[in-house]
Amino acid sequence: MANEMTELKIDMGLIAHYGNADYIDGDMVVLDGIDKVLQVDGTFKFDMIMMVYCTKGRIQFETNSNAYTAKAGDVIICLPSSTWENVMVSPDYDSKSVGVSSKAAQASVQVNRDYLTLLGYVSHNPVIHLNEERQQMFLKYYAIIAHKIKNPHGFYHKEIMHCLLQSSIYELFAIITPYVEYSIEGGNLKQANLLFQRFIEMLSANNGRMQPVKKYAQELCITPKYLSNITKQVTGRTALDWIHSYTVKAIEKYLRRSNLSIKEISELLGFPNLSFFGKFTKSHLACRQRNTARSRA
Repeated sequence: MANEMTELKIDMGLIAHYGNADYIDGDMVVLDGIDKVLQVDGTFKFDMIMMVYCTKGRIQFETNSNAYTAKAGDVIICLPSSTWENVMVSPDYDSKSVGVSSKAAQASVQVNRDYLTLLGYVSHNPVIHLNEERQQMFLKYYAIIAHKIKNPHGFYHKEIMHCLLQSSIYELFAIITPYVEYSIEGGNLKQANLLFQRFIEMLSANNGRMQPVKKYAQELCITPKYLSNITKQVTGRTALDWIHSYTVKAIEKYLRRSNLSIKEISELLGFPNLSFFGKFTKSHLACRQRNTARSRA
């Protein structure tokens, strides 16, 4: 039985520490057998998205006060902030796992109503059974990923790895979608999801411009604290984290794909001055580079 007093956070750093990853770059990880990370008794809290494809044996766990069992041919989807307890693994258990950071997942797929609804469905249905055809398809995806891991030489290696991951995520979406009911007016989506959806739409329309949480909250007719609470509830990240992530992506886009000067980018994104822009860019881009380096170490 798991000891509820011990909570272990499963993230890129932990997997890098155990040293059993076949590939890790700070945003994405590939490994055989997540059970190697679950060998310590306790409660496990995910700080990333993981897709675990069971190839042999069984794994049992509890999440949201419900017990689930996954066997060969099943995929388990672990969302950020989800918690596993009372984990039991059969002696012959084996799996193939792919994990991605929340920020990388956001960059890989379009965050919209469908995406949020699918996440809501997965949070209550983390185990998905694949028919024979789907199993073969996912094994082929994994085989391609494994081949790229063994042959990393060449340009755009990381970009190719992330595109393969993106494709596998959309394949899972295609499997899940027929089981999900979509309705805004019918009440099948929680109010928190609806507000977060509108917040993301506003962020996308704003094209990365720096605006305080208060500004978005006013447009949504809620308090800044409530907006941060709902984004934390739905995604595990605060409203300010989301605002900053969209701004960072915009900065990276303009730096790589435009001839704009630093001053022009700063003004375009609504920074009050170049000093603030420089501090923000140095802090957020340097932090991302350090996390990547730490995961590779």
